[in-house]
Amino acid sequence: MNLMKSYHNVLIQKNRIPFVVVVLILVMVVIVGRLFYIQMYKHNYYVKAASSQHWIKDTIPAERGKIYAEDTLSGTPYILASNQSLDVVYVNPKEIEDKDYTASFIASVTGMKKEEILAKFDESKLYIPIKRKLDKGQSDRIRDAKLKGVGLASENWRYYPESSLAGPLLGFVNDGGVGNYGLEEYFDNILKGMPGTLSEETDNAGVKIAFGDNVSKPAVNGDDIYLTIDRYIEGEAEKLLNEAIKKYRAPSGTVIVINPKTGAILAMANSPTFDPNKYSTIKEQDYAAFKNRAVTDVYEPGSIFKVITMAAGLDTGKITPDSKYTDTGSVFLNGYKIMNSDRKAHGICSMKYVLENSLNTGSTYVEQLLGKNTFYDYLRKFGFGELTGIEMPGEGAGRINEPKDVNDHTYATMSFGQSISVTPLQMIDSFAAVANKGKMMKPYIVKKTVDATGKAEVTDQKEIRQVMSENAANDLIKMMVGVVENGHGKQARVAGYKVAGKTGTAQIPKTDGLGYEVGKNIGSFVGFAPADDAQFVVLAKIDKPQGVPWAEESAAPLVGKMLDFLLKYYQVPPTEKIK
Repeated sequence: MNLMKSYHNVLIQKNRIPFVVVVLILVMVVIVGRLFYIQMYKHNYYVKAASSQHWIKDTIPAERGKIYAEDTLSGTPYILASNQSLDVVYVNPKEIEDKDYTASFIASVTGMKKEEILAKFDESKLYIPIKRKLDKGQSDRIRDAKLKGVGLASENWRYYPESSLAGPLLGFVNDGGVGNYGLEEYFDNILKGMPGTLSEETDNAGVKIAFGDNVSKPAVNGDDIYLTIDRYIEGEAEKLLNEAIKKYRAPSGTVIVINPKTGAILAMANSPTFDPNKYSTIKEQDYAAFKNRAVTDVYEPGSIFKVITMAAGLDTGKITPDSKYTDTGSVFLNGYKIMNSDRKAHGICSMKYVLENSLNTGSTYVEQLLGKNTFYDYLRKFGFGELTGIEMPGEGAGRINEPKDVNDHTYATMSFGQSISVTPLQMIDSFAAVANKGKMMKPYIVKKTVDATGKAEVTDQKEIRQVMSENAANDLIKMMVGVVENGHGKQARVAGYKVAGKTGTAQIPKTDGLGYEVGKNIGSFVGFAPADDAQFVVLAKIDKPQGVPWAEESAAPLVGKMLDFLLKYYQVPPTEKIK
């Protein structure tokens, strides 16, 4: 019986062998097929997957390009915006042994509150920055303490070695590395460069294996920018502006210096200003300090605009410097009365006398000789109502009225700088065209850019157009010399040189557009020297000066001092005998 049972079991096992063999063969086929599929068809996929598990990618930051000014006489570049490496103190809460003591120590070093630091400790994070931009002393104290869970890391930050010099012109770079305002904003794309990529191998725990050079994409540093701004001229312009602002208790002001032969901006000073290193300390109500007012702000220029009216009259032949008219002290147009600022009638006057004594009725007389359409054409020729294209964000275009939109009275007031708005840059650019014998050059502030390979792109000087004939420009320059020697611009005189210029005491329109503010004005003066061969043009604009009713007392002296500095700085030979 047992023998029969054993025989039966052996028979069953023999019958199972072919089945098991078949199953094994099928399993082998599936495995081989799967391997073939993985190796042949999914090879690239799994290589990438494996790579992503053992390699991590880090960003290699690009170095932001520098911004340079120049010492014009020596040609030496001078850094206005650079970069510096500063430490950040960070913590890994999981490694900290005594959180209370650690927070107290960091607070004592950084000046932060202990509670503020403790609130940052988050056990789910391995890296928590506590305080950035540490100075060397702070870094040394933290490093020497050797506290567990506390470390230092180096970070690159924008640095402005000249502090507030040219602050609104430069702008600043925020904590996110983005340029804001000024040149930092306008040229952000070329200054910031392009970050690179670094691939680093890790072990199974994700720890970097430090060996080899695995840069898969190198960083490209940003372009350097070289300005037409001269550091010493900018510094002097800011000093003189700040003195005037303080003396006349004015809230703001602007000074611009331009080379009329090239259009190069040598200085662009604004008040209020700010230190780009400390931009975050500026309160919201004071954000206007970030603006480059020389380019962004528009205003009614007042009587300095009479130069443009005279330019149109001389160029068309409607007047000569000796042309006469009879000033009765007032003119009625469209039911409105136009009067001279001194409220006087001057009798028979030449055009030279009109400019020297800044008579509103005289500029009205010239505008009516021209006609609205011709006057409008000259406003356009001189670039009013359009952008100059200066390398700055937020440039204002100003506003001029077309002949069809306003009446004769409005156009008459435009002839002496009312009912029209301009930027300080537009105003000095128009005077630069007169100083340059009628030839208008495009204003620019960047001399060249240099990329990471050393390749330079130089800004070409560009002539915009001939806005008036050379003969007409020469006649106008002589009339403007008369303003400084005999008229309201006497305080802009410079011993040994002929100076040409014009004052402007502009009323300030009310915010509701109905009339002008009482007792408030904008004092401005534009002058150039030597008058017959101008090397530079200077504009000064003082907003709401107190205690001085006329620009000849506020803005004209500033321009005279600035021209005196420039003539000596460039060692321009005197053109007149010093009396």
